[in-house]
Amino acid sequence: MAAKKKASKKKAAKKKAAKQKAAPKKAAKKKAAAKAAPATDAPSDKVAEAVMAALAEAMGEEDAEPVRERKPIPKMPARKKGGPIRLALGAEPDAAFMVYALAAGKVETEGREYELIRKDQHVLDDEALKGDYDVTMLSLGAYPRVDDRYMLLPCGGSFGDHRGPILVARSPIRSHEVDGLQVAAPGSFSTAAIALQLWLPAGKFDIVPVPAKHVSLLVRAERARSGLLVTEEQLTYRNHNLVAVVDFGQWWGEETEGLPLPLTVSGIRRDIDEEERAKIALDLKRSIAYALGHREEALEHAVEFARKAPPEVVDKFVDRYVNDLSLDCGERGRQAIQLIFDRAFDKGMLEEDVWPEYHGRED
Repeated sequence: MAAKKKASKKKAAKKKAAKQKAAPKKAAKKKAAAKAAPATDAPSDKVAEAVMAALAEAMGEEDAEPVRERKPIPKMPARKKGGPIRLALGAEPDAAFMVYALAAGKVETEGREYELIRKDQHVLDDEALKGDYDVTMLSLGAYPRVDDRYMLLPCGGSFGDHRGPILVARSPIRSHEVDGLQVAAPGSFSTAAIALQLWLPAGKFDIVPVPAKHVSLLVRAERARSGLLVTEEQLTYRNHNLVAVVDFGQWWGEETEGLPLPLTVSGIRRDIDEEERAKIALDLKRSIAYALGHREEALEHAVEFARKAPPEVVDKFVDRYVNDLSLDCGERGRQAIQLIFDRAFDKGMLEEDVWPEYHGRED
């Protein structure tokens, strides 16, 4: 590491010396160009570029943003030419709500056909390592493992704005009970699991990975002291005499001055060309827009995937996580995603920094 830093400083010093040597010639050329240029009232783009270049130089090599090289794409399963686009989504009703219009043929896709694959989210997170699906919904924590295979779409994510997964227990958890706390959680890569590790000091708890639908059951059966709820049971846990310890969406909002908590994101295979990616992204965005604009119709479809939860509970659950950020996460969503990765890296939860690559932002 020290040798790399030394080489980097040597390289920067050489660059600086070369710039200083060339400076008089550049200045003479600029002066001559200024004399030859016709007078105009409009501000010159070249002037703005020169100002930005001067600022960048003033910042120096060490303060400049690091060059982020794209990872090489590994060998992936061949896509069937002319076949349907394989879109994998989680088993929760918010995912079903977002793809309803695609499933029901409610949006124009210019002949593109979709094969929808529904599985528990922790299963999709593991299967993403194979790269079988053209588009797959991912737990945020699973993305760093597959960022060589998938880039993120700006649409198709579930975001909680000051509301999110809830840590529950049979009785309130006191400070002296935190050390060694046993937590039933739906996989180690869920945003809920990451939030838990950021909320509690490292080494203070023991995660018991279980399918999302079994978390509440394990807590009620006293097989785990507490559990992370990511399903519709976030809205019904009181019916089972459980108490809330912390709502991670609310906690994250307070920690970050109002940023949303990203739960799942949609990834698209990096080996799909940019033009086709754009068309797929538009199809998904149109599907989400249709669902938001025809809420009752889309909710009827979502209820079918809601583990016997009544329609009013499904409605509230979808309302928690499908919103404008699902249509386009924008800068606010990207900032939240990046901050989670940054904090996880700082806490030693990730081996290296993660800078997500988004479709439409390849430059």
